[in-house]
Parts: sequence; structure tokens; C-alpha cells
Amino acid sequence: MEVLGTPSSDTVDMNGSVIAFVLAGVVGATMAWSLRHRRVVVTADEIAATLPWFAVIGIAVAIGRAVPVSGLTAGFLRSPTVYLVVGALVAGLWVTLDAVDVNDTSQWTAASGVLTTIAVGGGSLLMAEALQLRVLAWNAVSIGLAIGITALVLGTVLGGQRTAHGWLSGSVLFAHVLDATTTGVGLERLGMSERNPISATVIQMGDGIGPSGVILFLLVKVTVAVLVLSALDSDADRAGRETVGVLVIAAGTGFVPAVHNLALFTLTIH
Repeated sequence: MEVLGTPSSDTVDMNGSVIAFVLAGVVGATMAWSLRHRRVVVTADEIAATLPWFAVIGIAVAIGRAVPVSGLTAGFLRSPTVYLVVGALVAGLWVTLDAVDVNDTSQWTAASGVLTTIAVGGGSLLMAEALQLRVLAWNAVSIGLAIGITALVLGTVLGGQRTAHGWLSGSVLFAHVLDATTTGVGLERLGMSERNPISATVIQMGDGIGPSGVILFLLVKVTVAVLVLSALDSDADRAGRETVGVLVIAAGTGFVPAVHNLALFTLTIH
């Protein structure tokens, strides 16, 4: 039987998503204009300090998928709107710090990102019906595996060399490895399915040629991360804004789905 009212509910959700996207875009553009108007110079350190904010995006998207919300609220929690929202928050933070003449902007940016991640993550736990120790344990396993694999690749493939990219190099690799390990845990141990069509295709190809498609997915993620790091100039004394921007985006594309996986497992598996 068809449920009456479903089309109108879908229309309301669609309208909410459009309105949320427009509002986020307007606020983001206003913050960008304010930065330019105040002649705020965004340094490489400040760009690097935005990395913790990608975790906020991952958790927010997971909340949007796991918690029954609709309308404008749901719109703000959907991609790409949530990227605009977080970007506007960071830009607004920089405008505020400039207005009150704070010098250590990068430290404030990183610290506020960490605190916001903790606040949003902690708030999401209150929305969970029940926390399953099994899920938390497998989340811990995926993080531990990611740390171990990252250390192994850094020490072998990359030769343990310290580059001008510093800790960002390790962050790029760790983010993509964590995406692979959380995906593997979700598929192999927690009964989840892969929603990303590209990732799903890679995993299906791996299933066809080996015992587990997750292994191929991990190899692809590691290869992409290593290629990105190898393509950047490591001879410079200090990475410039463009290089740092590429590294942060590269790391963010791994951190967002990885953190999303961890949060989604916690919120949806009962």
C-alpha cells in the first residue's frame, strides 16, 4: 500500500535542502567577503590548522543519515551543504580573531576544531539508542590497524623521510588508510554496505580476484596517498600555502568518510 503524504514529505525535504544550501552559501560568501574586506591574510599554518574541522563534517553527515531529522535541519546536515556550513564557521572564526587582534590564529583554529569535534561527537552519542561495546571495539580495531599500516608505509614505502610537509604527510596517508580500515570493518564485521559507487566498484573487483575486495581497496587508497605525496615538492624548506592546501584537501577526503564511518557505526548498529 502506498503511504499517503510521502510525496509532500519528500518535497518538504527537498525544499529544506535547497534553502539550507542557499543560506549556507550566502553566509559563506559573506564571511569570505569579510576576510577580503579586512585584508586578513590566511597563512599556510592556518590552512593546515583546519584539518580537525573535517572530522566535524564527517560526524555531521553521519548524524544526518542516522537520526530522523527533516526539513531545514536535515538540509544543513547533507553534503555539500555541510561543507559550506563548516567553511563559513572557520571563516567567521578568522574574522573574529582578526577583529580582536589575536595573533596565534592557527592554534585557535586547530583547538576550536578539536573542541567542536568533541562537542558534536559527544552530542551524537546522546542521540544513539544504545552504545554497543562490540561496535566500539571494532571501531578501536580499525583505528589501531590504520595507525599500524600508516607507520609501516611511512617506514618502508616512503623510507621514513621527513619532508617539508611535516605531519601533514602522515595525516594524508593515515586518513586514507583509516577510510579503508573502517570500510573493511563495516563490511566484514558489522554488516554494513558501501554507498559510494566508486569504492563499491573497487571492492567488487577485489572480490573477483582475491579473498577480499577490502584488500584491493586498501591498496588503492595507500597508492593514491603515496602518489599525492610523491608529486609534491619535498625539497622546499617550508611548504607554501598551495602545497598545504592540497595536502589538507587530500587528507580531508580521507578523514570525512573515515570519521563518518566510525560515527555511523556507533549511531546505527544496535
